[in-house]
Amino acid sequence: MKKSSLKFFGTDGIRGPANAGPLDVQQILRLGEATAEVLARQQKRPARVGLGWDTRRSSPTLVAALTAGLSSGGAEVYRFGVIPTPAVSYLTRQYKLDAGVVVSASHNPAEDNGIKYFSAQGGKFPEAREAALEKKMLRTGRKHPRTGVQVGVVRDVYGEAAALYTQHLIDLFSGQRLAGLKVVADLAQGACCRTVPVVLGGLKISCHYLYDQPDGLNINHDCGSLHPRRAGRAVRRLKARAGLSFDGDGDRVMLTDENGSVVNGDRMLGILAVHYARQKRLPQRTVVATVMSNLGLELFLKRQGLRLLRTTVGDKYVAQALAKQGLVLGGEQSGHMLLPRLSPTGDGLLTALEVLSVMRETRQPLSRLAGGWQDFPQQLVNIYVKRRPDLMSLPGVQQEVKAAGRSLGDRGRVNLRYSGTENLARVMVEAETAGQVEHWSHRIGDAVQASIGSGKRRIATWLTCV
Repeated sequence: MKKSSLKFFGTDGIRGPANAGPLDVQQILRLGEATAEVLARQQKRPARVGLGWDTRRSSPTLVAALTAGLSSGGAEVYRFGVIPTPAVSYLTRQYKLDAGVVVSASHNPAEDNGIKYFSAQGGKFPEAREAALEKKMLRTGRKHPRTGVQVGVVRDVYGEAAALYTQHLIDLFSGQRLAGLKVVADLAQGACCRTVPVVLGGLKISCHYLYDQPDGLNINHDCGSLHPRRAGRAVRRLKARAGLSFDGDGDRVMLTDENGSVVNGDRMLGILAVHYARQKRLPQRTVVATVMSNLGLELFLKRQGLRLLRTTVGDKYVAQALAKQGLVLGGEQSGHMLLPRLSPTGDGLLTALEVLSVMRETRQPLSRLAGGWQDFPQQLVNIYVKRRPDLMSLPGVQQEVKAAGRSLGDRGRVNLRYSGTENLARVMVEAETAGQVEHWSHRIGDAVQASIGSGKRRIATWLTCV
């Protein structure tokens, strides 16, 4: 995959500390003006842009700057209010807008924020359009400022927008007989607090809510998709059928089964792949995942006569592969799933409802549906770095990676990459035993640290239970 040359846009839009760097309010003002200008030039008329945001304290400030930039550039702005990211994708299409913009840093802590774009079709902005926005942002001066009545209109459609999105999901799943199902939902103190209770209530699903009182500072704090075991404990205590743990902007979900065990994106892919294949709804009997997905999933799918196609990390790369191959199921281990027959972007609530529908249709508990294979031990080591050269260009790193490949053969993998949103190098090692994983992840991590480490303590995380 060709390395991006963009300065501000990463794998999922712009992200970083709020009101600093590319997210400084003056930069955001310029971004709004650039967006209005680029879209107007393409459409040969004033742009029409939708705007939604999450519950962070900084979001209203960035929204105000972005709104001012868009309207001063002549764009008509539809403000959807606090609403999940996938809702902005849906509403961009419903209102027939030229683009949708979300102010959110997804699963990041409250001090961060971000901006991501959707096209008129509800999918991610192509990189060429992001590059055009950057070029306009960096240009000094305003060539053709709008004045007087030329300034764009700002329309606040908060209630109407939320109702359109929630009713869409209720209508989509009203025939799945989900009424009476007992679940627990962790709303991550984020945007889902405004929509998930409406949808689950409309479907008559019995739900106990956790982390549903956002205060601007507690979004994702020890809750949500990064901490699904919190919902799992509640599931066991309340004898519920499943737990749903969303992230701050609602585009991903992690599940827990009736025993409190985590059902991650790989497990959900396995459940839906088998179900779709049995119903002859899985084109080419192929599923798309990233290089981070567990080898256990790949071997499980192979036993079912199904194929796993891998991409580099990032939901936009999964989406590109799905579109290119004409496929209907893909996702990431993190719980960011793509079901293009139902939505052009990841939607945590839609994904959860689709899995719950399989439970109802098959009359199987989630533990049985998700228990088709044993995960290979898999560890991710995050190393803070002071620069970002090609990792395999570093002699010490190259030597250790080649040694690991000779040792593990086809029963293990090594993946190296940089974070798209933080100054981190990520080393992922997967093997048949935890001992092998620890040995090679730390040897390769040591080599990265010695070559380009910033001196900060590195963090090792098991991606699978060992």
